[in-house]
Amino acid sequence: MSKRPVDIHLNVCDQEYREILSEQEGMTFKFILKQGRFIHTFCAGQLLYKIGLSPEMIIGKELKDFLPLDIAEYKESFYNEAWQGKEGISYEGEKEGVVYLASLRPIKQSGTVIEIVASCVDITERKKAEEELRVTKELLESLFRNSVDGICVTTLDGNVVQVNNSFVKIFGWTQEELCGKSVSSVPLNMKSDILEISKQLQSGMKVISFEAVTQRKDGDTIYIHLTMSPIEDTQGNVIALMGITRDISERKRSEDFLRKADKLNVVGQLAAGFAHEIRNPLTTLRGFLQIMQSKENWNSEYANIMVAEIDRIDSIISEFLTIAKPQSMSYKKNDVRSILQNVIKLLEAQATLHNIQFRVHVESYLPLVKCSEIEIKQVFVNLIKNAIEAMPSGGVISVVIVVQTNYIYIRFIDQGVGIPETLVQRLGEPFFTTKEKGTGLGLMMCYKIISDHKGKLTVNSIVGEGTTFEIQLPLEKEN
Repeated sequence: MSKRPVDIHLNVCDQEYREILSEQEGMTFKFILKQGRFIHTFCAGQLLYKIGLSPEMIIGKELKDFLPLDIAEYKESFYNEAWQGKEGISYEGEKEGVVYLASLRPIKQSGTVIEIVASCVDITERKKAEEELRVTKELLESLFRNSVDGICVTTLDGNVVQVNNSFVKIFGWTQEELCGKSVSSVPLNMKSDILEISKQLQSGMKVISFEAVTQRKDGDTIYIHLTMSPIEDTQGNVIALMGITRDISERKRSEDFLRKADKLNVVGQLAAGFAHEIRNPLTTLRGFLQIMQSKENWNSEYANIMVAEIDRIDSIISEFLTIAKPQSMSYKKNDVRSILQNVIKLLEAQATLHNIQFRVHVESYLPLVKCSEIEIKQVFVNLIKNAIEAMPSGGVISVVIVVQTNYIYIRFIDQGVGIPETLVQRLGEPFFTTKEKGTGLGLMMCYKIISDHKGKLTVNSIVGEGTTFEIQLPLEKEN
């Protein structure tokens, strides 16, 4: 009996369907429950071969025929659930290094499950990506938790999202007291600064770093170095801000100690010139007093000379004490020309002892510079003293002050022995010095002070010709 056209059409469709399924990247299989055993009735797809199986190994077989018993029993539990009519049953499998996801769908007839159709997709790459993401996430969380620096994450409008243990340790506030609160509740007494920095980071800046003085919860003052950067999503949009805080209080105390030690060193070295300079006016005063004792008529001009000499002593002592005594650092607008003149007045005696003259070239107009007068004076003293000591045969120390664009440049030029290029690189290192009895602290503090003023200190030296120290300090932009 010949087949009906309908049967022929169904057979053709069924063949095409099987060919399509066999060419799919994934895998499709079916099974039924027969005499208490789940028997596979169909299996096709490229994934089947990737996991080392074939239709012949599966069709007509149950799970334990081609899989280890423990894995077969595990998967059979999902088969049972699907056969009970439950929808959305899925599980992950792994074979031959390939991870796949199987989804089971019960096929019902008159409300009774007659077979299960399963579709499988290769999720190996996805699992690798998930594992890499998990490892990266754990690494970042570990870095966040264990960082010795305090880390604070905030929203764009300034609310604290998360802080780590080091942040809590630095400032004394607990996570519960900080999280969810405005950044103004974080002990960084600079709310306006934070808001301005937030705007800059959102507008494209990647990192902003600065030092600040703030308070802990217990009221103690601490010095911190704060680095802020944006947190971006996959499209590059800034979605949050991160601040990394380092407690630099100990470093500041060490710098203060070194600064005081250097100041004592400077005062001691100035003592010889100081004594020599005061001895001259004292000799004059003593002579006039002897004249007063020997003569009945007193010349009033003698009194004027004596007053001038006393004023000279007072001026020298004032400058000496300014260098010697500790003062609080304050940044104000100062006249650099005036600071230089006072320093030269203080060091003239020492320069004269070494047969050294000063030549000062200053532009007619110099804008005021926002700086710490005592610290800049300390830098000038150190650089001029170094120049004097570098000129054992005497000569001229030239000081040039010029203004270019938004900076003022102060150059100290000596005619000394010079410094080898290999040693210039090490200038400013603690306890490195080219002098026989030097400590190296003086230049180190000069570099630090100029750096604190957002400036630069550079050195150019030629052996046998001399050395130039150039200070570059920023000028405030005029409104």
